[in-house]
Amino acid sequence: MLTLEGHPGPVAALAFSPDGTTLASAGKGGLVRLWQAPVDAGIFVSDADVIQAIAFAPDGRYLAAGGTDKMLHVWDVRASRVVADVGPQPHAISAVSFIGPQTVLFGIGERPGPVARPATLFLVELPGATARRFPFDVVNGIRAVAADPIRRLAAWVTDTKVLRVQDVTRPAGKAVQLGKDCRAMALSPDARRLAVSSDWEVLLFDVEPWPSHPTTIGRHQGVVGSLSFSPDGRLLFSGGWDRAVRVWDLDRGTERACYNWPVGIRVTSLAVSPDGLRAAVAGDSGQVTVWDLD
Repeated sequence: MLTLEGHPGPVAALAFSPDGTTLASAGKGGLVRLWQAPVDAGIFVSDADVIQAIAFAPDGRYLAAGGTDKMLHVWDVRASRVVADVGPQPHAISAVSFIGPQTVLFGIGERPGPVARPATLFLVELPGATARRFPFDVVNGIRAVAADPIRRLAAWVTDTKVLRVQDVTRPAGKAVQLGKDCRAMALSPDARRLAVSSDWEVLLFDVEPWPSHPTTIGRHQGVVGSLSFSPDGRLLFSGGWDRAVRVWDLDRGTERACYNWPVGIRVTSLAVSPDGLRAAVAGDSGQVTVWDLD
């Protein structure tokens, strides 16, 4: 187990690079830190009080981040330079993902309450710095997004608890109305399953056919704020405000393991490396813990 320090407060987002060699962490203070654990591999700076979401491009070249300064920041990781600063938007950027090799999907919203705007989901084609509206009508604040850049598949949930999964090359599909607030979602690596948090519970949807009825995988003793699949899609990791990281065996429908790492009283973000060798978790203490997976 490794403990990485350098954030002045809660770490809201973690992401491994596609080759698994670099971990990005971001949160309070507007810093995005790069780690090649245990080595500090660099820092990207923004004007945000909090960076709320980060994502690597499929080839690892770009890193996109957004937060409370209402700007989407994109850095060229290899060249250590800014590629694009997009915005400002009407609200904080709440979620970021890549839906194509060089296409960023991001949403705006406010964690404390609802948002209604003519558009709340946007696309940016890199290396440009202009945002265009998502091709489907989305007008409420975005809680979370997930995307598969190969299949051009996007999933998102709004502050009104509306969940949609959409192939962006096809006509608009149907939505699912969730009963409880969602703070996190994750697509399996093969894009066949979608994990969604529902307050204290973890739900699992089949993507095909869509819409589908969810299975309740399990629950925490607090809000579930982060989700991540293993590379083979057979395990799901969930982080909660009960200090716990739980690992769910999706084939058996059982809890396989539970970790209580020293990251504070709430788990605020987690990530699993694409090679399945390591996982990282962070909380409100500002510390990041990286551990080897069996």
